[in-house]
Amino acid sequence: MGKGWLGAGLLVVFLIFGIGLSAIADNACLPTEELLEQAAEKTLSGDFAGGIALGRQAHSRWQGKWNGIAAIADHEPMDEVDALFAEMEIYATTGEQPHFAACCAQLARRIHSFADAHRFSWWNVL
Repeated sequence: MGKGWLGAGLLVVFLIFGIGLSAIADNACLPTEELLEQAAEKTLSGDFAGGIALGRQAHSRWQGKWNGIAAIADHEPMDEVDALFAEMEIYATTGEQPHFAACCAQLARRIHSFADAHRFSWWNVL
């Protein structure tokens, strides 16, 4: 009987751990996604400098959370996001507004799908 309680206790610990990791992923990804969406909107509305500032703020936030995300996530999507941030910086430097806005929008979608993949849900538990 004791082994059954031990097993149930371990399942509860893993459940709590999964919820915690989900919170880490959401805390890292959702504000970054919102900043990128705002950067794309500002750029398309004519405020390129404001869009660049928001894009760089999102990049700084992503870099600050990178180690925490890397501890729980697959690195291939993270490398793709890092490559898109590098591409975004090139567009910001060269002044290509439509490409910058498109890159920010693509980054926002990529980070959203990344967060969805790591969100705590019944299909991720299975």
